[in-house]
Amino acid sequence: MNRDDMISRQLLQLARRIKQRRNLHIKNLNLTTEQGDALRYFAEHSHQTIAMFKDYQGITHQTARVIVQHMVTAGVVKLVPNPDDGRSKLVVVTALGSTKYDQLDKHGWKTSAELFAGFTPEEQQQFLALARRANANLEGK
Repeated sequence: MNRDDMISRQLLQLARRIKQRRNLHIKNLNLTTEQGDALRYFAEHSHQTIAMFKDYQGITHQTARVIVQHMVTAGVVKLVPNPDDGRSKLVVVTALGSTKYDQLDKHGWKTSAELFAGFTPEEQQQFLALARRANANLEGK
């Protein structure tokens, strides 16, 4: 097996291509990649705070706060009082944010369809199962 045939190398190339497409789609929505990731998080996880986002992303609170503040300024999310904890605010996706999330999601499905062109449904499920196992093997290491 030569260097180009290494599975890890092929996976890195695939990940780079997927990431490049994602970044292009996010840029077309006038968001940074960090804001795109945050939008996906807040759209898919309601009743979340900046601190919860920080923990999920593994970033500092300052970084998370700056990302969210830029999103508030752009009108993609808004901060509302947390009824369970007066010390924090919940991040809520606005109508504009929902529209951008839907576009981002649509682009993701398009990339997925292109990625799996020519794959049978069984091959797609096998690929997904193997990718999950490989991720689990490296998690926390």
